[in-house]
Amino acid sequence: TALNAAFDSEIGAASAELGCWDPLGFVTNGDQSRFDRLRSVELKHGRVAMLATWGYATTWSGARFPGCEDQVAGHRKYIID
Repeated sequence: TALNAAFDSEIGAASAELGCWDPLGFVTNGDQSRFDRLRSVELKHGRVAMLATWGYATTWSGARFPGCEDQVAGHRKYIID
């Protein structure tokens, strides 16, 4: 869109068809520092989500810390009880 034209050249934020995709209008004023902050926060949250998924899959597969071997894995704890 014309409002987000300032960010059309940013890597990962734009495509040739859509331009800068910002449906909620977070960076409609063209503030570069806000755009950079939102991008860094999005990366951080994505990394935390990937680690959480990896941790869940690890415990679901049966891996446990020493002393916690008797803990039930995944949702079985709620289904069995």
